[in-house]
Order: sequence, then C-alpha cells, then structure tokens
Amino acid sequence: MPETTQPAWPEGLTARYLTVGGSTVGVWDADEWSPVRALCSGCIASNRDGGPGSSDPHRWAQSHAETCRAMPRPTA
Repeated sequence: MPETTQPAWPEGLTARYLTVGGSTVGVWDADEWSPVRALCSGCIASNRDGGPGSSDPHRWAQSHAETCRAMPRPTA
C-alpha cells in the first residue's frame, strides 16, 4: 500500500477516516455553532446531509469512507 502524507489535524478534530479514493472524513468535537460534525474532504458530504448513521458522526464517517471515491482536492 502506498504511503500517504496527511496534514496535521486541526484543533477539535477527534478522528479521521481514509476514503477509498484517498480523501479523508474528519469528525470534530460538538460545537454549538456548527451542526456538521463529520465532513468528507473529497466530496464535501457531511453527516448533516442525512443517511445511515447520520446521528452518530463516527458511524457516518466510517460508512461514508468505505464507499466514497472522491480524490483529495489539490492544495495548490
């Protein structure tokens, strides 16, 4: 398996799941200002969009990561 270089975790990030396409799905601590707690960095889907496990950010993130084929967005 090829090595991937991941950026440092932002403050508040509690977990990161690697998607099939090589992007990541991040899960953040609860925040009263943001209803999004899990977000895919490739396709920008979030647990706020609904779907299986959407009320449990970790469950949603893992499920999404298992099927998402979006590639990481370029940094430059």
